[in-house]
Amino acid sequence: MKKLFSTPILLLLIFSACTPSVESDTKSQEDKNKAIVLTFFESMWNMENLDTLDHLIVPEYIDYAPSTNFQGKNYTPETMRIGRQRFAQMMPDLRYEIDAVIAEGNDVVLFTTGTFTHTNPTFTRLGLAQPTNRKVAYKTVFRYTVENGKIVRGFDLHDMYNRCIQMGVIDTAGGKP
Repeated sequence: MKKLFSTPILLLLIFSACTPSVESDTKSQEDKNKAIVLTFFESMWNMENLDTLDHLIVPEYIDYAPSTNFQGKNYTPETMRIGRQRFAQMMPDLRYEIDAVIAEGNDVVLFTTGTFTHTNPTFTRLGLAQPTNRKVAYKTVFRYTVENGKIVRGFDLHDMYNRCIQMGVIDTAGGKP
């Protein structure tokens, strides 16, 4: 009797160990999506290799950012490269550190800290900020959606208020910045 009882349990354990679960498939896809987004992020924002953008985003990529008033704007890999190079002219030493990464389904969210030295005129939502040579550190949240191995849309929200305070654009003390 003992032998009959243990055989089905043994078969059940073997079968369940060999059958991939939906949860592990989802986790695996989320890990792949994280890897795609992290490669894109380092390539794009830390300018590791802008040529990889062709392989990481779809040609009809849509960005929902404050600069588009969150209405969405289409970018191609080439227009992304041009935009990032213009950004580098304003903040040549801009570097983002990733504080946390969260993936759920097709969405990957990055919590980051961007740092740069304000050495060149820089556009802000309040106009052009003249160089102050101040060190600036600010938070940004990026959200990307991955479909079929490529990023199809992105969203970013920068802490422009604190960035502008540190750049001397906003005066919080009542005197001159």
